[in-house]
Amino acid sequence: MTMNNETVLDKLQYLLGTLRDGEKGFKDAAEHATDAGLRSLFMERSVQRAQMAGDVESHISRLGDKPRESGSVGAALHRTWLNVRDALTGRDDYQVVAECERGEDVAVENYQDVLKEAELPADIRSFVEGQYAQVKASHDQIRDMKHSMQAS
Repeated sequence: MTMNNETVLDKLQYLLGTLRDGEKGFKDAAEHATDAGLRSLFMERSVQRAQMAGDVESHISRLGDKPRESGSVGAALHRTWLNVRDALTGRDDYQVVAECERGEDVAVENYQDVLKEAELPADIRSFVEGQYAQVKASHDQIRDMKHSMQAS
């Protein structure tokens, strides 16, 4: 049995909020990083999250709902990205990367929460799994970057 349309839409709206928070968080990180390579990476991730959000919006519209203008993500992710934004002022690049990793930790958890739903329709599950792979790869790259910066 698959979940009802309203529940699927709630899950997609949840991920949309996650992606929008990530888009804003990476943009803030890019504005505060001093290393040109980090600025470029964070802007790329911001654009990636905007594109992913657009894809989620398409699914939401296809299922007959309107994408929410503001994220409906749990307070944890919102606080995490606010902490990223607030922590960036006066921080070095290591701290900016560490804050981004924290934001990515929450994004990974949010995708895992949605994928735990056994009754997710197959087409939505496949779509969410594809996005999760991108979020997880980003997380892992930023985590590894943080660890290499820590070691040096």
